Amino acid sequence: MLIFYFHTILCLKKGMILNMGKRYYDITMAFSSGMMVYPGDPEVMVTDEKSISKGDPYNLSVLTFGSHTGTHIDAPRHFYDNGKTVDRLSLEYFIGKAKVFEIKDKEAVTAADLMNFDINKGDIVLLKTGNSAKPQTGRFDTKFTYVAPDAAEYLCRKGIRTLGFDYISVEKYNCEAPESHYLLLKHEIVIIEGLLLQDVAEGEYDMVALPVKITNGNGSPVRAVLIKENT
Repeated sequence: MLIFYFHTILCLKKGMILNMGKRYYDITMAFSSGMMVYPGDPEVMVTDEKSISKGDPYNLSVLTFGSHTGTHIDAPRHFYDNGKTVDRLSLEYFIGKAKVFEIKDKEAVTAADLMNFDINKGDIVLLKTGNSAKPQTGRFDTKFTYVAPDAAEYLCRKGIRTLGFDYISVEKYNCEAPESHYLLLKHEIVIIEGLLLQDVAEGEYDMVALPVKITNGNGSPVRAVLIKENT
């Protein structure tokens, strides 16, 4: 996990001011060939199309991957043909105040686990579970903590706008029906999966997690960053 510290830098000639006392958390999975993917999804391949070392005038890579790879968003179109696509989603889903809540030692996050948290309409909620201690490379672990349908229903009733989670799916593996996805996406709650929250404490942060603007996209990788004021 990378943590960057910035001090006050005034660049008046360039018209730029970097604010003092902010801490940046990169909570994004690294993208590489052979990275972990959900079982059945396309494998990731990053190959050199042009290479300076081989005599080409520049470096250029070909990227092959599914739309729900690594740290990524699920748009409503992921499970609903008439759902909003990535390019039609408001930026407010991806930029704003985010609340990190930690739930330890649970097979599933349930509604009862969420009831004591300060969750309000319009919130961006990030759930940190035991998944954050799991390796984020190598084989997919089918025994990850998941979001139970009653928890998804509770978040729908609360009216949150975005749910972030610390594994590459919120759904129980090999379940009969993806009820949590159905509930959240039906209510146009965008899901961000694959967040790296191991080094992030509970609390409130500024979040930026922008997807690629894919026309008619059902999902997209994101570069997710949390920002915290130093105290």
